[in-house]
Amino acid sequence: MLTGALPPLAELLAAHDLAGVPERSFANDGWSGSELTALERHGRRFVLKRTSPRLDWIVRATADTSLRESWLAMGPLDLPPGITAAYLGAASDGDAVALLMPDLSDAILTWDRTGCGALAATDLDRVLAALADLHASTWWPPCPDPPWCSVTDRVTLLTRAAAQRYTAEGLAVGARFAEGWDAFERRASRPARELLARLSADPSPLVRALGRLPAAGLHGDLKLANVALPPSGEVALIDWQMTLRAPVAVELGWLLVANVASLPSAPDDVLRRYAAAARTAGVELGDWAAQVDLAWLVGLLLRGWRKGLDAEAGTSAAWGASGADELAWWCDRTLRAADRRL
Repeated sequence: MLTGALPPLAELLAAHDLAGVPERSFANDGWSGSELTALERHGRRFVLKRTSPRLDWIVRATADTSLRESWLAMGPLDLPPGITAAYLGAASDGDAVALLMPDLSDAILTWDRTGCGALAATDLDRVLAALADLHASTWWPPCPDPPWCSVTDRVTLLTRAAAQRYTAEGLAVGARFAEGWDAFERRASRPARELLARLSADPSPLVRALGRLPAAGLHGDLKLANVALPPSGEVALIDWQMTLRAPVAVELGWLLVANVASLPSAPDDVLRRYAAAARTAGVELGDWAAQVDLAWLVGLLLRGWRKGLDAEAGTSAAWGASGADELAWWCDRTLRAADRRL
């Protein structure tokens, strides 16, 4: 862990004129187990995030022994103009790393609450353009052995096999994911169920297919709850806990499945919009058709559990498809992609 190389928390707080400022609870929809508190001074609001293997199941699940967010927070990051990582610094606090950030609550696109409504198309294009700029750049801090999240850990984070491990740890998320995969078993086609069962048990065919495409530096958790559009005009990205080097298919697959309550158009249209932005930014995409196919595979492997729940609850996507229709659509696309790529 990097805690020994970081300054003590008191030093970080003093550097931002926050010495002695009381911490208060900070309401959020995060689910990893990291602890968030709020601080305010002279009208400026901050968030302090504490994370460690003890606190955070995603840290443990992605073998994040270096606590990679502290690596990013200490930077310096060479992010493209108009993009910010929203980190003010990192510090050691006992067995945890404390990350200081500005409070961007008022600018976050959504906290993934039901009924949040569809994102404006102009805002979607703004986010996709920033994402393409990120993917086109070498933005990460210099380091001989960067603590990237592995591709395997990222694409298997929410599988049935992972849910069983989380349940064995006594984590409530394990039961939630298992409930969703049970719903997927009831609602998805048999070929789709069999495909995901195979990939959950052995993701290596998918990882090998991804390895045939160019890798970019990815944010790693591009749900809209991790995106803020502050008045400054920048696009601020928070929660880089699973940042990795991988084909853009990994980022796009998660973007599509994690934001069904907010994306204003169907997945094909979102991908077309991203591809246009990527061409402008100069992203190295390689075989774009393969990127699209693998985005379907990554997306359903990560979020089939949620699509099963949505199908049973009758929840509709923001772009109009019912949960049942969207599940069937994703299963069909994923099966076709597997025939071509795996």
